[in-house]
Amino acid sequence: MGISQGMRRRLPHVLAAAALAALLGACASPASIQPGETQAATMARLGKPAVERPLPNGGTRLIYTSQPMGQYTWITDYDANHVAVSTVQALTSNRFQMINDGLEEGKWNRDRMIFEFGPPAEIRRVAYPADQAVWGYRFRQDGVWNSLMYVYVRDRDGVVTRFHPGPDPLADPREGFGR
Repeated sequence: MGISQGMRRRLPHVLAAAALAALLGACASPASIQPGETQAATMARLGKPAVERPLPNGGTRLIYTSQPMGQYTWITDYDANHVAVSTVQALTSNRFQMINDGLEEGKWNRDRMIFEFGPPAEIRRVAYPADQAVWGYRFRQDGVWNSLMYVYVRDRDGVVTRFHPGPDPLADPREGFGR
């Protein structure tokens, strides 16, 4: 069955509309939040964030994430007047190195992980040590490798005890899930 003459005439318009929709969808990304944008404008454009937390200066932090399957979490800080000050992509190799600071003193815990990286893609139990959960954050290690950052969180007090990156099994073509 062929394409009708009418469909052939409409096809360029349909393709143009699809391209425009894709372009507008790309514009409605947390990455496009600019300094000076109001919190109300951001939420009207992007919807409710995955996490909203108060900042010490009276402002607010909004966290939009593509977890559990995506590799991006965007964090935007707003001042006390609800105006965007900065937006960062949280799930990067460099930002994960922040965990090293204060890890041995127990300064990293569940709440701080959510505040700095948003909710994890997955939480799993491990056999040893038995009193810990492993939070997995999907990200592009060094901007290249499909990886998970594994963060070990002790059950009794929520303290982070260690972390390390590893390959994301869902991105391994040998497992049939290649991206």
